[in-house]
Amino acid sequence: MKKCLLISALAISMNTMANTAPVEFQLIPTIMEKFDHAELYQKKSATLGRLPLASEIGQDFPTYVSDSKGGYTVETRNKMTNDVVVASMLKPIVKDVYNQWLVPKSTWQKTYGVLPTSSEFKSFKRIKTIKAIKIDDELLSLLGSEDGETAVIAVSWDDNGMKVYKGGYLADYEYGIAPEEMKSNYELVK
Repeated sequence: MKKCLLISALAISMNTMANTAPVEFQLIPTIMEKFDHAELYQKKSATLGRLPLASEIGQDFPTYVSDSKGGYTVETRNKMTNDVVVASMLKPIVKDVYNQWLVPKSTWQKTYGVLPTSSEFKSFKRIKTIKAIKIDDELLSLLGSEDGETAVIAVSWDDNGMKVYKGGYLADYEYGIAPEEMKSNYELVK
């Protein structure tokens, strides 16, 4: 009997893990077709950027986003390397907690034009536009959402994927933009 319960629990656990695996949305034709008619957006706010500190190399680097309840939650976790720029929003999510993320240097240069030259944050204006589609019930279903509010997409920088949110946006590269971030930091290109 104990063996049956253990096998059942293991099967349920494995099934749950399989269902929550990050989804590579670029492989879903219905989603990719939506980008054919997607609107263009450009970041309206500046982004802070800096080079990593020597003491940060090899360390865990969490990216925090708003939890829509006045707090914050971990969106992704990465390892700091010499090949990235640390990007940051200007304003904190709460108190001293900022939305910061790692950007490969080659991507940063294409997006902002020039690389930071020091480990102190400096302001950069985005020069590149993105195509983005709103995350609605249909998109969440295509992404395998289990709660109808969120889904996890595959990203190159975190094996656990990135959580995306209903009302947020899916960008044509490989990331999601939370609803609050989109509203505060992006504008429609006319």
